[in-house]
Amino acid sequence: MEKIKFTDMFNEGTNIKFTPDDLNKTDSEIENFKKKLMLYNEQHPLIEDFDISNLSYLLNNETFFDLQHYTNSSWLQYFITKYKIEGSKLNDLMQQAIQQEDYNAVKILLNNNYIVSQKDLNTLAKTEKEIKDKVQENKTDGYESYIISNSKINLISNEINKKLYSYKVSDPDGYTNLRKDKNTSSEILQQIKSGESIDVLENQGDWWLVKTSEGKQGYVHKSRVKVN
Repeated sequence: MEKIKFTDMFNEGTNIKFTPDDLNKTDSEIENFKKKLMLYNEQHPLIEDFDISNLSYLLNNETFFDLQHYTNSSWLQYFITKYKIEGSKLNDLMQQAIQQEDYNAVKILLNNNYIVSQKDLNTLAKTEKEIKDKVQENKTDGYESYIISNSKINLISNEINKKLYSYKVSDPDGYTNLRKDKNTSSEILQQIKSGESIDVLENQGDWWLVKTSEGKQGYVHKSRVKVN
């Protein structure tokens, strides 16, 4: 059987404007794509078979002069849904989506229980500065040209900052322990009541670094952090 790679469907030269809902249309381009997709799905049925880094091919970059490909953002949701990919595994993708100003991708990630961290804020601040520098250069052509009218950075900033302040502790015991290290035997620094707001500083792995309203920093298990 022919082995289908993700890049046989999506790559840096791909232009896919149709959506998963369009797969039943009688169009030669769509029909050819559908055959590849069905074969890919058969060969990669489980999350263990899927390389999450493939999702980077589904991000767009419409703010630069040298744009050479486009993929409808609904395909990003398609694969996140198909493989039930946890938001905590999408950190690298969020960094890239912010840098490329892919507003639709950022919204999709946030809507799939992605928890915004300090790292995302740092990436946002760095991207905003780089954009300001490009705009000041005022280039009208060339590889590094920035298309101001296509910029989505303000929309992305609004979405991220709205989510940033909506994280709360949720624990059936009525509180969760803020620990010094990433394990249940570590020293308890504070007990955080369910419903209390927290800031997420790092969101990788099973234990996340957070800051309480009192300013204390420590680790809580990711299962205890919920979006309000």
